Amino acid sequence: MKKKHKLVISICAAAVIAAVFVYGVKSYYFSEGPAVVFQIKDGATGAQVARDLKAQGIIKSEFLFKLFLKFFGNSKKLKSGSFDLYLNTPAEQVIACISNGACLHLEKVTVIEGWRAEEIAMALEDKGVCDNMDFTELSKNKEGYLYPSTYLLQRGMPPQKVIDTMTGEFDKRVRPLLKTEFMQNLSEHDVITLASIVEREAVNPQERPLIAAVYLNRLKKGQKLEADPTVQYSLGYTGRENRFWKRGLTLKDLKFDSPYNTYVYSGLPPGPICSPSMESIYAVLHPEQDFDALYFVAEKDGTNHVFSRTFKEHEANIRRIRGN
Repeated sequence: MKKKHKLVISICAAAVIAAVFVYGVKSYYFSEGPAVVFQIKDGATGAQVARDLKAQGIIKSEFLFKLFLKFFGNSKKLKSGSFDLYLNTPAEQVIACISNGACLHLEKVTVIEGWRAEEIAMALEDKGVCDNMDFTELSKNKEGYLYPSTYLLQRGMPPQKVIDTMTGEFDKRVRPLLKTEFMQNLSEHDVITLASIVEREAVNPQERPLIAAVYLNRLKKGQKLEADPTVQYSLGYTGRENRFWKRGLTLKDLKFDSPYNTYVYSGLPPGPICSPSMESIYAVLHPEQDFDALYFVAEKDGTNHVFSRTFKEHEANIRRIRGN
């Protein structure tokens, strides 16, 4: 009886392996269909994954997928996350791809220079990377250090991991520059804070060193920076305009009580107001030499500024531009 029992088991095993082998050979002749993004939730079993794969048309048979997984794979290796797969794909290829992470789906998220943390959070949520509010809450003390670049990120990433990725990029790209070129009387935090203001002010990239020089001149004289972007940052989201960085600031806006409002408080604000570019950071470290201007006003086209040494000259420039 024992011999017969063993023989039956051996025959069944051989049959399963043969069926899997035959299916595997035939599957290579299948024509893969369009690409799809397949989601595996945390804690999903092999049976659940097989059922979802079949429902989306990625595999043809739940049964054969589970056989492959049992004899040649491991359901514990089916990692959670999003994966780039194709319709009508051989089961063994799907298992291998998901198990080794080779087809892990990554979202391209571009963080623009001059964005504040909330804007970054919105872009991340739009791509399904992480929750807007969670990222905003965790990044409160990282404003200015979320390096602006293009990232490839997984959907459903923990917000802290995303923050670590961006600040890690800052450490790799910016900190070496700060170590080799450090301005006297300015801390690293001061440099990034001032660079963030320059980033929001400069429309023409060539004006960055000029604008940086103006603000540094004001700091040396103990004069208020009176930088509009700091007021915009203080005001936050503007419902009427459905945006951050309010346009057309009013006298009331300029009096808004916030430590970030440089019309109200002297010196630099408590911290950066956005993620500055390398160019703006470099401009603060290398401001225009022998440039003693203290004021500037935007021309009508908004792309260039007119600089002046005295307030009287500044007022004259404003009257000319406004046609008064």
